[in-house]
Amino acid sequence: MGKAKKPALKSLPASWREDMWARAFEPEWRQARPQLLPALAVLWLTGCRPAEIEQGVRMLLRNDLLVIEVSGAKCTDAGGRERGQPKRHYAFKIDADANLALTFLRTLVAQNTVNGTGQRQISHNADYLYNSVVALGRSVFPALRTRVSPYCFRHQVASDLKADPDVLLEDAAKFMGHLCDYSIGKYGHAIHARKGGGRVKALAVQTSRPIKHSPKVDRLARFKIASAKRRDRNEKPS
Repeated sequence: MGKAKKPALKSLPASWREDMWARAFEPEWRQARPQLLPALAVLWLTGCRPAEIEQGVRMLLRNDLLVIEVSGAKCTDAGGRERGQPKRHYAFKIDADANLALTFLRTLVAQNTVNGTGQRQISHNADYLYNSVVALGRSVFPALRTRVSPYCFRHQVASDLKADPDVLLEDAAKFMGHLCDYSIGKYGHAIHARKGGGRVKALAVQTSRPIKHSPKVDRLARFKIASAKRRDRNEKPS
């Protein structure tokens, strides 16, 4: 899956999420697929898996703070060992310059407010969501040879996290719902990061399990440093 979706980001314009959002916001799409826009907003903000949206994503809104709770879809492996995060919570601050998806969710969640706290649960069948996003991508980018799927949002979020020098590897793993800080290496590339309104930074992300550090990360870092030094030596004029 990862190998198929990473190249797609290279072919997409910097505003691809905004472009797809604008098309999904049109009356024709909203009437035909009423569940798509809320699910699209969650994909944009969190990069979660379609299976996690199918399980139901819980929203809490109080004043200018939106909390999104995601239940992990990959929490154990075939041998019953721990994998991923059973729960993760994202906190987003909403201001006048808030992202389109964030503003939309605030309006949606605020419709059901009790004692000053808005609540909402968003869900969408995973297969139908996949097909809807692919159809939306074809509508927006008819000349694109690579399909745009929900996992493109996940790879884009990973790319944005990798490119942000202020984001620690542990925090990036939390955002992605991983158990180990090595897993994000399978997602996205820093070179495909988007700047401007497309990037949405969370105030905080909490996970139900602590992030495990993999020695592979240290070995990879040493390899990259050694490779960079070799390139510098080769590039120096003799």
